[in-house]
Amino acid sequence: MREVCFCGWVGEIENREPVVADGRPALRCCSEACDHLDRLDWLPSGALWPILKEAFERRTTLRRPAA
Repeated sequence: MREVCFCGWVGEIENREPVVADGRPALRCCSEACDHLDRLDWLPSGALWPILKEAFERRTTLRRPAA
């Protein structure tokens, strides 16, 4: 799913950083200057968990050192 942030960042929602904010699931904007949080607790669990899983996997893949 394509997303646009208030700062102007455009990309896949799964490219955002998964975080827990105030005990609720959220995705943080990729832009270091922005740091905007999209809280996702309004999504049904059937949609929420696959999005968070994909975001976590993408972030983990991006952080792996080159072999």
